[in-house]
Amino acid sequence: MATRPVEFPHQDDLPDYLPARMVNEFVYCPRLFFYEWVEGIFRESVHTVEGSVQHARVDKEGGDLPPAEEMPDDLKTQAITLSSERLRVVAKMDVVQVEDGYARPIDYKRGRPADGDGGLALWPADRVQIVLQAMILRESGYRCEEGIVYYRATNQRVRVAITEDLIQEAEAAVAMPGKPRVKDSFQRLS
Repeated sequence: MATRPVEFPHQDDLPDYLPARMVNEFVYCPRLFFYEWVEGIFRESVHTVEGSVQHARVDKEGGDLPPAEEMPDDLKTQAITLSSERLRVVAKMDVVQVEDGYARPIDYKRGRPADGDGGLALWPADRVQIVLQAMILRESGYRCEEGIVYYRATNQRVRVAITEDLIQEAEAAVAMPGKPRVKDSFQRLS
């Protein structure tokens, strides 16, 4: 396995926003987050290459997401990037589907869902990431009551209602002590 070099932007040009994907990494494994985000070390594996190939379809530039006040009742668009000023988080959403005026983020994952007490469940890191996407949609003025994670290994969709408890979990992950912010990370590298 080779280590892929990462080029860092000049610190003055760097926004103070953390990608929701990196919050996912932090919840999954703080050490992996540190290597990837703070140290800029990323090791390709069969799984990451396969995930990149599978994501190529949804990462293509999609349609636009109209402003919330102009949202049609039904729409499906992909590769939408939005951010939250309050949370200082940015998210690239694989798909945003609108049905009956409600926006729903859909995130694609390579693996399989977790087994929960009532059947299929989201892994904690995936749950935090999809809830952050829903929160960002809400803060941008869209109505959003649920998110979906699609697991390619099993071709299963797992829906999650955006509850107050899950919002608190996502906010706690963003504010987690010990997690460096963007500019702080790059100051250590310069």
